[in-house]
Amino acid sequence: MVDLNNEKSINELLLADETQRKIIPVEGSRWGELIIPAKNENPNKTGKGFKVLAINSFLMGYLLFETLKECEKRYPNRLNIVGLVTDDPANPYSKISMKRRIWRLFDQKEKVELEREMIESALTFGVPCYTGEVKTEYFRKLIKHWNPDAILVCVFGQIIDKPIIDYPQYGIYNFHPADLAHHHGAGPRPYEDLINRRAKTSKVTIHQISEEVDAGNIIGQSPLINVKLKNDKFTDNILVLDDKMMTPVDQMGAKLISGLILKKEAGKEGKINKLGFKHYFSEEYKKILKQPIKSNYHSEVLPVIDKNIRFFT
Repeated sequence: MVDLNNEKSINELLLADETQRKIIPVEGSRWGELIIPAKNENPNKTGKGFKVLAINSFLMGYLLFETLKECEKRYPNRLNIVGLVTDDPANPYSKISMKRRIWRLFDQKEKVELEREMIESALTFGVPCYTGEVKTEYFRKLIKHWNPDAILVCVFGQIIDKPIIDYPQYGIYNFHPADLAHHHGAGPRPYEDLINRRAKTSKVTIHQISEEVDAGNIIGQSPLINVKLKNDKFTDNILVLDDKMMTPVDQMGAKLISGLILKKEAGKEGKINKLGFKHYFSEEYKKILKQPIKSNYHSEVLPVIDKNIRFFT
C-alpha cells in the first residue's frame, strides 16, 4: 500500500479546497491514490454519452482536458468524461521518468502546484482522478469500472501496456509534440530533438498507442508550427517550445473527440484510423501557427482553449 505521507503536500491543498473529497490509497501501487470529488462538485453531470478516459498531465495535457470539458459542457448528453489519470510529480518516489522528462525543469513547489491544477480541473468538474501506477490489478479493475469507450493521452510518464491499449472499443490515442511522420522526436524529449536539429518548424501528431513508444498508426497531424523566435533566431528554452507546440492541441482534440462521438452515434464500431485535418484548419489559423515565437520566456499562466473552438464540424 502506498505511503500517503509522500502525498501530503498535494493532499492538504486538495482537501483545503473542498473538505468532502475522498482520498483513497491504492492497493498494489508504490505511489499515488484515487481522489473522488465531493458530491457538490458538478452535481448536474449527466453521466450520459460517449465515455472518455483522459490520461493527461502538465500544461499540454491540461489544455486537452479543458477541451474535453468544454465539449461535455456544451453537449452534456453526448460526452461523459469518466476519469482522469495523471502524473504524480509531487511524490518524489513516483516512477514517471522525472529526470528525463519536462518535470525535471521544475522545483518541488512548482511540481505540487502544477499537479494540483490538473487534479482540480477534474475534481471541480465531478471527475475522479487517479495518480498511481497503471500496471496494477487495482487499475485494471478501475478501468473496467469506468469502462471508457476511448482513451485520450497527452503527456504521461508511464508505459501504457497491452491490457490498457486493448480495452477501449474505440481506441486509445496519444498527442505528441513532434513530427513523428518524418521520424522526429519520438520518446520523452521531443524538444531536445528540435534544438539539436535546429529545426525551424514542427507538428503535433495524434497516433494510436501501440506497445512500442510513439510508434502507433498516425491518424493526423497539425499544420506546420513555427518554432523559431523573431529575427530568425533559435531558442534552447524547452518550456518556450512547449508553450508554442501546444497551440493546436485544443483544436485537434475537438476534432478527435467529435469524430469518436459521431462514430458511435452512427452505430459504427472500432478505432479512428485517419482524421481529415487537411481542410480542418482555416488559412487564418495556419498563419497564426506560422508566426514566430513572440517571447523567449515561458508563460506563467495556465493555457486557455481557443474561444472559437468548434465541435462536430
